Amino acid sequence: MIFLSPLLLLGLLALPALWWLVRATPPAPQEKSFPSLLLLRRLTAQREDAARSPLWLLILRIAAVALVIFGLSRPVFIPHSSGKTNGPVLIVMDDGWAAIPHWNERVAAALSLGQSALRSGNPVTLVRAARSPDGAMPEPFVTRDSHALSERLEHMRPQPWPVDRAGLADELGHMDLSNQHITLLSDGVAAPHDEALQKALSKAEAVQDMRWNPCDVLRLSANQEANGTLHAKVEGFSCPSRTVTVRAVAGNSGTLAAYPVQVGEDKILPLPALLRNQLDHFAVEGLAGPATTVLRGDAGHRRPVGLLQTPGDNTPLIGSAFFLNHALDTLSERRTGDANALLGSSLSVLVATDGSLSGDQTRNRVLEWVHHGGMLIRFAGPGLAAAQSSQQDNATDDAPDALLPVPLMSGMRQLGGPMSWGKPQALETFPATSPFADLAIPPDVTVSRQVLAKPETGLQDHVWAALADGTPLVTARSEGNGEIVLFHITASPDWSNLPISGLFPQMLERLIERSAGVTGTSPTDLTPWRTLDSTGGLIMPPAAARAVKANALATTEVSVTHPAGLYGPVHGTRPLNLSDHAPPLHEEALMGTQLTPEGASPDRPLGPWLLATGLLVLLVDFALSLRRRGLLGPLCGALVVLSFQQAQAQAQQPVPSALPTTVPQAALETRLAYVVTGNDDVDTASREGLQGLSDYTSARSSALLGHPDGVVPGKDDLAFYPLIYWPITADAQPDAARTKALNAFMDHGGILLIDQQGAGTDMDAGSGGAVRAALKRVTDGLTIPPLAKLTDKHVLGHTFYLLHSGFPGRVNGQPVYVARNGDEANDDVSPVIIGNGDWAHAWAVDASGNHPYAVLPGGDDQRTQAYRFGVNMVLYALTGNYKSDQAHYPEMLHRLGQDNPDTQTPSVGTDEDEEDAP
Repeated sequence: MIFLSPLLLLGLLALPALWWLVRATPPAPQEKSFPSLLLLRRLTAQREDAARSPLWLLILRIAAVALVIFGLSRPVFIPHSSGKTNGPVLIVMDDGWAAIPHWNERVAAALSLGQSALRSGNPVTLVRAARSPDGAMPEPFVTRDSHALSERLEHMRPQPWPVDRAGLADELGHMDLSNQHITLLSDGVAAPHDEALQKALSKAEAVQDMRWNPCDVLRLSANQEANGTLHAKVEGFSCPSRTVTVRAVAGNSGTLAAYPVQVGEDKILPLPALLRNQLDHFAVEGLAGPATTVLRGDAGHRRPVGLLQTPGDNTPLIGSAFFLNHALDTLSERRTGDANALLGSSLSVLVATDGSLSGDQTRNRVLEWVHHGGMLIRFAGPGLAAAQSSQQDNATDDAPDALLPVPLMSGMRQLGGPMSWGKPQALETFPATSPFADLAIPPDVTVSRQVLAKPETGLQDHVWAALADGTPLVTARSEGNGEIVLFHITASPDWSNLPISGLFPQMLERLIERSAGVTGTSPTDLTPWRTLDSTGGLIMPPAAARAVKANALATTEVSVTHPAGLYGPVHGTRPLNLSDHAPPLHEEALMGTQLTPEGASPDRPLGPWLLATGLLVLLVDFALSLRRRGLLGPLCGALVVLSFQQAQAQAQQPVPSALPTTVPQAALETRLAYVVTGNDDVDTASREGLQGLSDYTSARSSALLGHPDGVVPGKDDLAFYPLIYWPITADAQPDAARTKALNAFMDHGGILLIDQQGAGTDMDAGSGGAVRAALKRVTDGLTIPPLAKLTDKHVLGHTFYLLHSGFPGRVNGQPVYVARNGDEANDDVSPVIIGNGDWAHAWAVDASGNHPYAVLPGGDDQRTQAYRFGVNMVLYALTGNYKSDQAHYPEMLHRLGQDNPDTQTPSVGTDEDEEDAP
C-alpha cells in the first residue's frame, strides 16, 4: 500500500495533543463549604459530570481523527501482480469480437500492468489489435501518467470484427522493441497471419501472453434448408460439455421460441411457418455480441399485406376494413392506400373489400400484379352481387371476370330470415387439399348470405371451404405465378359471423403463409444498411464499411470494411453474419511466456473508505454525547414530528402539481413539432421557425399554441401533435422505426410537412441533387398518396387567409404538393404536404424577437405571405376541411366578388391581416 499524499500523515503528530485535550476536559470539580449538611441532603443531582473522559470514548475519538487523517492522505492498495518489469512496457490488447466475453477483465489487467510500470518510472505504450471504425490501425498510445492511462482504457470499446494480425505486425515492425517488455492480452482465437505477429514480437526483450478461459468464446451459426427447416450450431473450443439457450427473436424484440443447444451440436429448430415469417434474428441468451447474433434480413421472408378498401370501410364495428385490420393486426406487416400506392410498393398479399376493385385501369394492374406472383384475396358483398346481375342482364358481355376464381351466379343467396325458407348454414369440414385443413371449426359459425358459384365441371377443384349444404364459401384458382382467392361472404358480420370468430384470422394466416415472400430485385452492389455493434445491436455502418457485390456476399468474410450486419435496400436487406464463411474456431498458439490474469487487477484507492469510516465514527460519537446529556430522545422526537408534518404536507398537495413530471406538455396545450435531424443549425432554425409561426398564429386566431417540440419519430409519442415539420438534409438516412411512427401519425389524422429547404434554388444551388436523393431515401416506405400541385382553389388556399399569390417561404416560386384525393376517414384532409419553400427560415424569430434569416426576393411582404400560409396549414391541421362545407360558399364568393356571376366588379382586398381573415 502506498500514500499519494504522505505529507498529510504529519497530522498524526497532533494525536497526543488531542489525547491531552480530551483528558483535560471537563475541568476538575471544585470544593465548596456549606453551612449545613441538611441542605445538601435535600438537593437532587440533575446531571453528573465525569471527572475525566472514559477510556473507551477517548480511544473512539482518537481512532476517528486518525481515520480521517489516513483518508486524506489518499492511501492506495496495490494488489499482487506477477507482471512486474524493470523497463518500458508495451501492452498489446486484442479488442476484436472474441475479446468481448472478458472485456472488463482485460481493461482491468491492462490498467494494473500499466500502473505497475508507471510506479517504477517506466513509460507505458498501449497498442490495439483490431482496426478502428475508419479502417486504420489505431495509433499507439504512450503515456507516463496513470490518470491518462485510466481515462484511455475507460473509453475503449471492443470492435465487432476480428483482429488484424497482419496490420498489428506491421505496426509493431515500425517500433523499436529491443528494450520493450511486451504483454499480449490475447483473445486466444487463431487468426490468419499469426506467424507474422510472432515474428514481430520476437524482437522484443520479453514477451508475455495473458489469456482468459477460452471456453467462454462462443460463435453462433444458423441456416435454413430449402424445405424451411432451421438449423443452429454453437461453436466453441474443446471444452467440457456445455448447454446454452438459443432464442428466436422477432422484429419487436419478442422471443418467438427458445431452444437448449449443446455446444458443438447441430440442432434442428422446429419453428412453425408463421413464426418463421416473423423471425428477425437468433441470439444466445445471456451472451450479447456479434458472435452470438445471427441476423436473417428481410429479403425473401417478408409477406407484407396491402388492404384495398372503399370510403367508409374503416368505420368501427361496421366497416369491412375494421374487421380485417383487427384480424391482420398480429399476422403480418399491413399497409393501406389506393391500388396505385399499394402496388407501387412491395406486397405479398392484396386484400380487396367489396367494391374496391373498380375501374378498368385498376383491375388490369391488379391482374398483372397477380400474374407476377401476388395473391389477391377478395370479399363478396352487395356490390359484387349487383355486378354479377348486371353482367347476366347484358347478354353481349360474355367475358368472365378475370379477378374471380370461379364464375358466379346472378345476385346473392339469403339463408334464414322472414322471407326465406332456409336457415343459416354452418361450415363443412375443410377438404384435405385446402390450406385450411386441420383448422378447428367453431360450431357457432354460420353464414346467412353468400354469392353462389356456377355449378360447372371442375368447380370442386377450386373449393377450399364450403358450407354444410356443399355450396362454396372460399374458392381459389391460379393466375400466372399468383393466386386469386374469393370469400363468398363479406368481411364484416353482415352476411356471416365468421369475421368475428377466432377462425377468421387463422384462415387469413394460412393464406399469408401460402403467399410468396417479397424478394424484389437485388441491386448489384449491396451497401451496408445497419451493422452489429459489440453488444449485438444494430447501428449505423462505420466509416470504413463498403458495399459488397450481391454475388460475392456468399463468400465474403467479416472485416472492418464488411462488418456483420444487414446489406442492401431497407425493404430487402440481406444478412452478413460473423459465422458466415468463417473458418472453424481453433485455439491460438502461445506468443510468449504464459501469464495468468489472477492478481492482475488495478490499484484500489482506500482513502474514500477510510474517510467515510472516520466521519461515521464521529457521527456515532456525537450521538453518544447527546445521549449522555439526555438530549438524544428529545432530538429524535423533534425529527419524527418534523418528518410527519412534512409527509402530511406532501400528501395534502393537489394532484395537478405532479402533472408536469408525468404528462407531456403537448398533452396539456396545443404544440407543433419538428423532426430532429441531428444538424444543430437546421434544428435551431426549425425550432425558431415553429416558435415564430406559433406566436403569429396565437396572435391572429383563436388557436393558442405553446412552444414547439423537437421529436424523434420511433422514440417519442407523436399522437399529441397536429402538424410535424420535417426538414430534409442531404445526409438523411432511412429509419424503419421512424417510417413506422410517421405512417401511424398520418393514419391517425396528423399532417406531415416535408420541406427540402430551398435545395437546388439560388439560396442553395449546390445541394439540389443530394437533397432530392435523401428525400427519396427517407420517404421509402411512407404511405404517401398520389400527389397534385397545390393551387389557390385548394382548401389550404383559404383556410384562414385568402392566398392568391402562391405559397412562398424563404424561397418564392417553388411548387407545393398535397394529396390529390384526401383521406376519406380524415375529412378528406391531405396527410402530407411536400415543398421546397424553406418555410422555417422564413418564420424564424430569435431570442431578441428579430428575423435572423433574409427572405428573397420579396422581403417582408414575402415573409408575411409565408406566415399566412403557415397559419392556413396550422388551422387546416386543427379543423380539417371545414371550409369545404357548402354553408361557407356564399361568404367566400362574396369575398371573391363572385356572388353575382354577371358582375365584373373585381374583388377589393387589402394586405392587412384583419381584412384577409374571414
